[in-house]
Amino acid sequence: MRETLYIRLREAASDAPIPYAVVGEPAGGAPAGIVVREAPLARVLAEHTAGRRLVVFVPGADVRLTQVKVPARQPAKVLQAAPYALEDQFAEDVETLHFALGERQADGSFPVAVVSLAGLAEWLAPFRAHGVMPHSLVPETLALPWDGNAWPVLAEAGQMTARTGACAGFSCVPEDFEQFLQLAEGGTPHALRVLVTRGVRGDFTRLQRPLELLPGFDDPLEALIRNLRPAQAINLLQGAFSQRESLQRFWRPWRLAGGLLAAAFLLGVTVNAVEAVRLGRALDRQQAANESRFAQLFPGERVASLPLSTQLELKQRMLRSAGNAAGVFFLLQQAASALAATPGLELKNLEFRDGALFLELGGNDLQVLEKLRGWFGVHHASLLEVLSADAGQGGVQIRVKLSAAPPAPAA
Repeated sequence: MRETLYIRLREAASDAPIPYAVVGEPAGGAPAGIVVREAPLARVLAEHTAGRRLVVFVPGADVRLTQVKVPARQPAKVLQAAPYALEDQFAEDVETLHFALGERQADGSFPVAVVSLAGLAEWLAPFRAHGVMPHSLVPETLALPWDGNAWPVLAEAGQMTARTGACAGFSCVPEDFEQFLQLAEGGTPHALRVLVTRGVRGDFTRLQRPLELLPGFDDPLEALIRNLRPAQAINLLQGAFSQRESLQRFWRPWRLAGGLLAAAFLLGVTVNAVEAVRLGRALDRQQAANESRFAQLFPGERVASLPLSTQLELKQRMLRSAGNAAGVFFLLQQAASALAATPGLELKNLEFRDGALFLELGGNDLQVLEKLRGWFGVHHASLLEVLSADAGQGGVQIRVKLSAAPPAPAA
């Protein structure tokens, strides 16, 4: 019977108490008994990781869920194409984000989980510091069971987490749950299956929806462990973040063969060195030709330390954006007027890309979002699209896209 260490990561600090459970999982059966304990993360990693699989649940509010449909069918190629196919959905540069895929759906689409590279690095830092690496890093939202019928909801003290699709869901404080639920439903009430943890008090019947209550979970981590279906979840450790584990799994049974390959490699060093010298000279000639061409295209520009390909890309972006100045100032004026008319909103970041203005806003509650919608409902010169709205203890985080309204048809 193989054991698995489950951790629910709420704070990345190694001295912060975190819930964890060591579970023996018989082949083909669900775990029988789950005892959840709490201890500083550093102590858990030092005392409980040896010889065990490590599965870590991360906050669903920090992971954005979406779907992508591209011509490629191989997951590796889809993963390469996903950032560029989805970049219009994000205010951030996709180079600062990490993308992970779920299993291909019946309609040919792939579920996608997106997290900032900085956030992922922060989650992994304490594990790397202790020389261990999780086998799976799973968003809590996708650990809830999905059967396409009733929406599963994890109810715990101070937080509600709902899964509203194969790759969709939200997390919020209990006071905002009904508003978030209405936004997700789009006008059609949906049946709910509520996993109730110890200490939760509330009358869920006031939601006035078909309801199934599943009490009896001592801790939210127990509910996540018992309901996790790996085929329905997404492991965030993909792409560059899966290389270390993949290499370890590959080399363990092939250490002897690896030694023989290394010896063969050393025998060919001389031949490879000669070839490297020849290729180096060819590369120098090509670099000189590239610099000469760059000087012809951009007279008077100094060849910087950046790669020429990067410099050319920057020049192209500058040329493309040169004609958008009027659009930038118009949208900035619209955004400034809307924010001035909507007290309680704070501008945290903005970016102009592809003719649209992307804004990251902070507020106290969801009412400010409705006020912002109301302003644009009256002023029709620009279009407001809400990309996401996540509520937590620190308030609500909102991402919107602002673009110019299409011209009115001629009479």
